[in-house]
Amino acid sequence: MAFIQFLAVSICIVFAYAFPERYERGFANSEYYQPNPISQIPILHMENKNNGDGAYQFAYETGNKIAQQESGDGQKAKGSYAYVAPDGQQVSMSYVADATGFHPHGSHMPVAPPMPELIKRAVEQNLADEARGIIDDGQYRETQAHLPAPALPVQYRV
Repeated sequence: MAFIQFLAVSICIVFAYAFPERYERGFANSEYYQPNPISQIPILHMENKNNGDGAYQFAYETGNKIAQQESGDGQKAKGSYAYVAPDGQQVSMSYVADATGFHPHGSHMPVAPPMPELIKRAVEQNLADEARGIIDDGQYRETQAHLPAPALPVQYRV
């Protein structure tokens, strides 16, 4: 056992002499570690309420114009946050999180284009078919001969 400890210490000494720069860098050496002045941002306002029954509320604001507030009851949460982006744009977001998911709203978020009319009609047709009990999952079934044949578009009729 003593030999293994001697060997481990010897290896550490060899690495210390072979790679001295490895031990000179890092947080232990004040020449390399300087506290970043941006990490010392004051908290201007902070509140935190927790009733112990699942309901909570918190809010804070910092000296670099970051603010957030949220309240919830364990089943649903709603809140908002705001900050100044690196390009100077004021970004603000509000959100609701519940059983249906996370729903953000913000002026900087991209907006999806409107659904094309053909796709909209196809979705409506699929929903109408499902309401009538016609479900097409893409599988071939020989017993589905009772399904109505799709109507041929007018331009292809003879």
